[in-house]
Amino acid sequence: MKAIVWGAGRIAKDYYTKKVLYRNYEIIAFTDNNSALWHTEFNGVPILPPGEILKLQFDAVFIWNVFIDEIVKQLVEELYVPEDKIHTFQDLEKDLCRDLIKGNKDSKDVEIRKVLDYYQDKGFNIYGYYDKEPSLPCFVERDKEGWPFIMFEGKRMYYPKEYAFAREDGRECVYDVLFEQGEHSPHQYITKEGQIQEGSIIIDAGVCEGNFSLRYIDRAKKVYLIESDPEWMAALRRTFKDYEDKVVFCQKFLTRYDSATTITLDTLVKEKIDFLKMDIEGAEVDALLGGKEVLKRSNANCAICSYHRKNDAENISWIMKKLGYHTSESEGYMFFVYDERIADSMDFRRGLVYADKA
Repeated sequence: MKAIVWGAGRIAKDYYTKKVLYRNYEIIAFTDNNSALWHTEFNGVPILPPGEILKLQFDAVFIWNVFIDEIVKQLVEELYVPEDKIHTFQDLEKDLCRDLIKGNKDSKDVEIRKVLDYYQDKGFNIYGYYDKEPSLPCFVERDKEGWPFIMFEGKRMYYPKEYAFAREDGRECVYDVLFEQGEHSPHQYITKEGQIQEGSIIIDAGVCEGNFSLRYIDRAKKVYLIESDPEWMAALRRTFKDYEDKVVFCQKFLTRYDSATTITLDTLVKEKIDFLKMDIEGAEVDALLGGKEVLKRSNANCAICSYHRKNDAENISWIMKKLGYHTSESEGYMFFVYDERIADSMDFRRGLVYADKA
């Protein structure tokens, strides 16, 4: 089946990567009321004026835009698109929940049952049944050079200059910076007090905006910030500029071999480490294989993401056990819609593998 997407902004960019939501459709065009976008492309797909979509044969229109009511009215009253062909991004998530509930109706796993009950009552949540009250928005400020930042635990935490922020009352903002770090979250890095002691050496692999390391930077002796994205790295250098004496910036991909763009943990780190946090978009297994020596000589607490790819929890646990660690898994399950292959497996995954030598 063929679909047209209405929207070419922040929401569309997000939902385009969630291919499982439209796994039965081929997106043949985008459209938008912003004439500046007409006859350009979105990820290689043409963006057409609304009137031109009528020249195409399509089975559905997906609205990936916040102005849903206005767009539905325009589609129905001006373009004469039947309402049953119009689907919002919320509709696609409801369909996914329905399919997951149906596909797992016979599951005996208590935690999967809790996820399915949550989906039935409240709708899709990438973190399964984990939820908490939303926090107040953190409003964005800009420094003299135009770099955006929010105040996070009393420190400036910078973002890339072109970052697509949410908006509240006309102001740029960030919501729930630590949402997934709450108790019972499948994505919670620190589960016990004292896991990061005064004088700790920390590896933060997959830093993003840096909130994890920024929380512990004052007590740490040294922090390795490993982030391959140049825009995030530029922001991180501003966030941690007052801590350059204890921070190692590494703008490379972490894996099992060294090259111009990649590095191994064993090449980068020559001392023992105390804490490893790893969230690197599915490259965790290769990165661990490239860090066998540093992990063997260390007595580290580890929090390693396992939700990006099918079977990563099992593979990560096997590697860490071979290196002398005890392992456990985080509470609950995630359904990682950003995995391009998850439409084939439709599987729930543990968010993290924890490892230590205690």
